[in-house]
Amino acid sequence: MRTLAVQVKLRRLIRAFGEAQARLGSEPLERRVAGSVVARLLELASDVRDTWRRESLAGPLEPALDSYVAQALRAADFAIAGLDQAGADLELLRSDFDSAALPLEVFMRGLDAEPALQRSA
Repeated sequence: MRTLAVQVKLRRLIRAFGEAQARLGSEPLERRVAGSVVARLLELASDVRDTWRRESLAGPLEPALDSYVAQALRAADFAIAGLDQAGADLELLRSDFDSAALPLEVFMRGLDAEPALQRSA
């Protein structure tokens, strides 16, 4: 399965989340722009999800693996949405986001390596 487009979009989302979290945490005045920042991050997350759907049509995964991807993306969405909440713990949200997105990025790389592993077995 090829997941390069998903990986690129996921890396973009990870980078944008980190920048947004740092920006929102740097100054209390920046919290006023949280709504637009969150909307942009959710748009990037939607791009990841849409790209995943397109790429997974070419080589569907086992249901458990597909479920893992869906759960990781959902957890990332929740962390993103939390940025817009008054009094949100930005460090906790960063941790939640990283716990979902970073393993997903490694998982996607593994899917690209899978055919090579199968040939050597």
